[in-house]
Amino acid sequence: MAGKLVVHPVFYRRVRHYRDRIGIHDGRPQIAVKFAKAAQKLVLRLWQNPHRGHSACFESADLADVLRAALPGFPVFALFYRWDGRTLTVITLEHTAQDLPSRLAGIVSTP
Repeated sequence: MAGKLVVHPVFYRRVRHYRDRIGIHDGRPQIAVKFAKAAQKLVLRLWQNPHRGHSACFESADLADVLRAALPGFPVFALFYRWDGRTLTVITLEHTAQDLPSRLAGIVSTP
């Protein structure tokens, strides 16, 4: 198990955004609940085994250490995080069709 868990506030906002979009906008509340639970379980799995994900392969030096893990049951979504050997930092959860490098750069550069 990783030592310390840090969750960026953007992660919570993105989970709520996608949950509401699926549940309200798309009219699939049961799927929205499954989505939110899958995100929660993935964070716990990553905390237990931070090496579960793989490199996000971003070219920017600021994002070179960012890892990604697919959201089980929702393969078009990925959780982005960092692992420094002691701390698991959950950055965000995104639909993989987004412009991910610019979105992540904006998140990790915000204090």
